[in-house]
This record gives sequence, C-alpha cells and structure tokens, in this order.
Amino acid sequence: MTKLHLLPLCLILMASPVLAQSSAAAPASSAQDNDNSSSAAPPSGPPVTSAEAFKIFVDTCTDISGGTEGSYDRANAAGWIPNDADDSGPYNSIYSGSREIAGLGEVDIWGSVQNFPTQRLGYCRVDFSDSNNVLDFKDMAGVHGLTGSIQPRGGGNVYGAWEAPDKKLLVIGDRSDGAVELEFNLILGEKPKS
Repeated sequence: MTKLHLLPLCLILMASPVLAQSSAAAPASSAQDNDNSSSAAPPSGPPVTSAEAFKIFVDTCTDISGGTEGSYDRANAAGWIPNDADDSGPYNSIYSGSREIAGLGEVDIWGSVQNFPTQRLGYCRVDFSDSNNVLDFKDMAGVHGLTGSIQPRGGGNVYGAWEAPDKKLLVIGDRSDGAVELEFNLILGEKPKS
C-alpha cells in the first residue's frame, strides 16, 4: 500500500474520537428532548382551579362507582389511565387508575361497586400529594349539591365531610401533612333484578 492510500485511513482514525464524542453527546440531548415529550410532559394548559379539581373528582367517582354501564370507558376517555385489573369476583367491580392534572400532578383513583343480595354500594377514593395546599376544601360545597363543613387544623391540614341532598352521596376528606385523601360513599339502593 502506498502512503497516499493510507492517508484517508489515518484521517478517519484521527476523527474517530471526535465522532465518538459527538455521538455520545447526542443521546444526552435526545434523552432531554424525550423528557419534554408529550408522554412525560405535564398536562398542557393552566393549572385547574380548586373548584374544577373537586368537580373532576366528584364526577369521576360518582360515575365509576355509580354502577352505570360504560363508566370505565368514560373515565379512560377523560384521561384516566387504568391500572391492570385483577379479577375481583362476581360481586365486586373495581376500577383503579391515575391521571395528571395541571397544577396538582399525578392523582390516583380507586373505585368499586359492591353487589349484595339485595343492595348495591359504591365506594371511591382519590389520593394525591398537595404539599403546597393548592386545594381549597371550601370549594367542595355545591358540587353535585354537596353541603358540609370543614375544619382547618393548622399547617395546611384540613378535614371535611359533605353529603348530597338525597343523602345517597357521602364524602369525607382530609389533607394531612401534604397528602390529600377523599373518600366517596354512594348508596346505590336495591340491586336491579336480573
């Protein structure tokens, strides 16, 4: 081989460390771009208000735990991502999932409809972190006609209990040490005759 033929080979070998550094840097910026992708990005738009958040929770919980057909599909269409379902048997239907809500972050939901020999009960629970005390528990009043009271306990801790005018929707909730827990109990009445 002549020296002239070796020249391109030497140039390629000398450029290899530079190319390797360039390609090593590319995945880092790619990973950063991926962190900003729609799958990892927070929900677009302005943060929801406290009243809007309570409406989302009450609407979703009363639907998935209300025993109506298609409620799980409606929850999925509203942005809730269902968890893997386990077989809960013939007397208990369960939905669980999560959703990113602008201003609140990830919210977990778990709801069930329990079928007894003559009666049905619905239960739903919503959990999320609210260390900045974004949620104003006073805003639960009026959603689906709910009335009740709250008791602030200092340091952002607050407790509340509400019920619907027909006494068939009962809600209790608290924010304690930055964690919110809302529980919905639905008295669905007599089991439909099959």
